[in-house]
Amino acid sequence: MNKSKRYLSVILAIVTFVLSIGSINTFAAVKGDVSGDGSVAVNDAMLVFNYTAGKGSLGTEAKKRADVNADGSISVADAMKVYNILLGKGDSSSSSSSTTSSSKKGEFKITTYGWGHDVGMSQNGAHLYAKNDGMTYKQILSHYYPGTKLVTKDTTAPKKVTYKSVEYSMRDYLAGAVYMEIGPSSHKEAIKAQCVALYTYGKYHDNFGKNFGGNDHGMKANVASAPQSDKIYAAVDEVMGQYLTYNGSVALTTYFATSSGTTAKCCDIWYQDLPYLTRVESKYDKNVSGYKTTITLTKAQMEAKLEGSFGVTLSGNPEKWIKIVSHDSSVNSKIGHPLQISIDGKKTIKGSTFYVKLGLRSPCYTIEYV
Repeated sequence: MNKSKRYLSVILAIVTFVLSIGSINTFAAVKGDVSGDGSVAVNDAMLVFNYTAGKGSLGTEAKKRADVNADGSISVADAMKVYNILLGKGDSSSSSSSTTSSSKKGEFKITTYGWGHDVGMSQNGAHLYAKNDGMTYKQILSHYYPGTKLVTKDTTAPKKVTYKSVEYSMRDYLAGAVYMEIGPSSHKEAIKAQCVALYTYGKYHDNFGKNFGGNDHGMKANVASAPQSDKIYAAVDEVMGQYLTYNGSVALTTYFATSSGTTAKCCDIWYQDLPYLTRVESKYDKNVSGYKTTITLTKAQMEAKLEGSFGVTLSGNPEKWIKIVSHDSSVNSKIGHPLQISIDGKKTIKGSTFYVKLGLRSPCYTIEYV
């Protein structure tokens, strides 16, 4: 007996009981209401099952409602989820249902994807592109900073750098900062790309001027604590003095640990609209350890954070407190960097503002009230 037939036998076994329930009114087209008639019923489960068996078709909106478990595909498991809703074991996601609200734990689950601000070069992505695809440092830089030009010799480079009130030779500073940023275990081409990005960043800030340490939102490396590494120094010696420009000006070459799968537009996370800090694929990042993490906040904790950070008085319905209005689909069609978030319908903010205010690991996240 194949898998579909086994599931069908299970479904048929419970249909008789489910028919005694009939349907659950949702008053709106929601997950599980595949037909879009305002109720979740046995025919909705059969529509899903017939679709998976190749015996029926679904429209675009019906497909969205049929993907009950939100895994990006429609399967027999979704049909079973519809039956669970009818049996009182699932959630039709209808905010008008009082039984749904009363069954909630009263917690907010926030899942983040990636690590860091997601603008510019992914350090893990650079390492994996070099390791898996054989990319050179020039190719890595061109990929993450599209449209920039590599200058191979800086005739105005300072010989010494004062960073956070400590003076270093340029070579020692770069070796220490690169070590703390990406480490000697990374691929050499990724180390070289990091060195160029780091050097360009310093040059962008008034050519490593006196306020360099004060402007250091992009580099938080504890250079003074960096061990010496022959591999790092060798990479630095190959590219020291090389930097990136865009339209003749020094580029702002920010970087971070791990992307959500694609990097983000600078203007979506911050405010500048820089053409070379835009969305690019970083295809290996989803395989990095710690790519996906989840934190949980109680209702009281979230209420305090929202009211304290955004100056709103929240309603009594926590399911409406946070709504992602739009996102850039950086992970898939359902998950991306939130671009706009509605706070209880009273205030709309940038998704990155929420990320900063709540101190999240990444500006790519989802929020669920459970």
